[in-house]
Parts: sequence; C-alpha cells; structure tokens
Amino acid sequence: MSDIDAFAALAGMGIMMLVVMGALALAISIFYFLTLQQAMGVVDETIRPFPGGLIWLALIPGLGWIWYMVYILQLSAALKRELAQRQLPGDGGFGISLALVILQVLCLVPYINALAAIPALVLWIVHWSKMAGYRRQLQPARAALAA
Repeated sequence: MSDIDAFAALAGMGIMMLVVMGALALAISIFYFLTLQQAMGVVDETIRPFPGGLIWLALIPGLGWIWYMVYILQLSAALKRELAQRQLPGDGGFGISLALVILQVLCLVPYINALAAIPALVLWIVHWSKMAGYRRQLQPARAALAA
C-alpha cells in the first residue's frame, strides 16, 4: 500500500466519522427541540409568545443559533408566567436558560471557548432535563382543565 492509498483510506475514515457524528448530533438535536416544542405547547395560548413549532427554525444554519437562544429565553419566561398563573413553584428555568445562552456565546470567543465548552454541555443537559420536567408538571393539569 502506497502512502497515497493510506492517506486516502485515512481521509475516507475521517469523512465517515464526521458524517456519523453529524447524524448523531442532528438526532439528539431533534429530540431536544421536540422537548422544547412540547414544553411551549403546555403554556396557555394567552401567555405563549409564539407557537412551539417555531423551535425548528433553529435548524437553519447561522441564524438558527441566534433564534435558539431567543426561543429558550422566551420559553423560560412563558413557563415562569404559566407557573405563577397556576400558583405553582418554579422560575421556569430562566436562570439556567440565561446561563446556557451566556456560555454558548462564550464558546465563540477564542481561548475562552475551551473553558466554556464543557460547562455549556453540562448546562445544556440540565436545561433539557428541566424543560422536560416543567412539561411533565404542567401537562397533566392542562389535560384535567380540558376535561
């Protein structure tokens, strides 16, 4: 095997790994955005800033990232108002959402991004869990109100 063949094989494996990792990241993002959409869906229409389905605009490259940050902050504020209206405890995860947005912006800053990446990933997982928890907390009450 010549050096060129070895390089081509290595490059092909690298490209395959990038495709697999990209597909995995897309699949995880879809489940995360589905959770956010469902969380927005349990908020009363009078309080909801926009329909939950608009989270899918976050899949647009570039501007989608900015939309995602706006969306999670608006979702947290709407959840906070919904919890207050129902006289339930909780802040809607606004602090976590704000910290996540700040860490994700810091991930764009050279040299700081290495320090912000791991906390941003951990906080993203915590945020996902928190939004799923609020959805579960508010969903049964919404079904009982409709009956």
